[in-house]
Amino acid sequence: MRLLKAILFIFTIGLYSSLYAWDSNGHKLVAEIAYENLTPNAKKSVLEMLKTPGPEYKHPLSFSNSAAWADWIRSNLPEYNSWHYINIPYCDNDSCFKQKTASPNIVTAILLDAAIVQNKLASAIQKGEALRFYMHWLGDIHQPMHSITYYSKDYVEGDAGGNRYALHDNPYPNLHAYWDGGCGLWPKNKSLNRKQLQSLAKVWQAQYPKKEFTAVLAHKDPLSWAKDSHALAVEYAYKAAPKHYLTVKAQKNAQIICQKQITLAGYRLAQNLNAWYSAP
Repeated sequence: MRLLKAILFIFTIGLYSSLYAWDSNGHKLVAEIAYENLTPNAKKSVLEMLKTPGPEYKHPLSFSNSAAWADWIRSNLPEYNSWHYINIPYCDNDSCFKQKTASPNIVTAILLDAAIVQNKLASAIQKGEALRFYMHWLGDIHQPMHSITYYSKDYVEGDAGGNRYALHDNPYPNLHAYWDGGCGLWPKNKSLNRKQLQSLAKVWQAQYPKKEFTAVLAHKDPLSWAKDSHALAVEYAYKAAPKHYLTVKAQKNAQIICQKQITLAGYRLAQNLNAWYSAP
């Protein structure tokens, strides 16, 4: 039983058990950007950790596949479903005052897995699994629809992070799925190959160099990352689709936010891994 289970065993899955964040392409892009920004010692350390087999992965995964792994095993480990998001309320009525942010959530998950990968007493298997989860959580928390739930007269119980917020005239059925798919930045339901991922990672880093994120990267608290994503969801998801319809301009703006958030997630993941593993 992994160390996380020893700390927090089986929790209520809750309303949002079907939620996913960036699809595999998005998570792999985060990883590719992070990989290019790792120091040599950090790269060596994390690759060694990811070689360790575990109960849910008998064979080693590549760095980019490791970032997507937590979605692939969700049916096997449903007790972690609520760890992929934090339902910070957003509403146009008084119902928000009655809503509480449930725990465990993605913020508590990030803190716990960060502690495990830095724990000298944790086993290689525990660290390897925690690292895979941590890589995934860093991608999830930068997907705006994973830090918000909308309440209104039409969504008295919330819209499940946009999963119930249907979109009209869009290839994606709802607001959540649209953002999961990178807002249309890559073909729907099509996996990008390694060369395509690396190419996009380089282009996006050139468009949004790390120095542009200096101020936000100074924020170390995962809750602040969630609040930043929540604000983006309000401005570029819900306000951009007030009648369940996204204009061409709204879609273009959403794509820019997706690019920036995935790039930021990659930089942040590398920054944290470098801080932990850069020393020989």
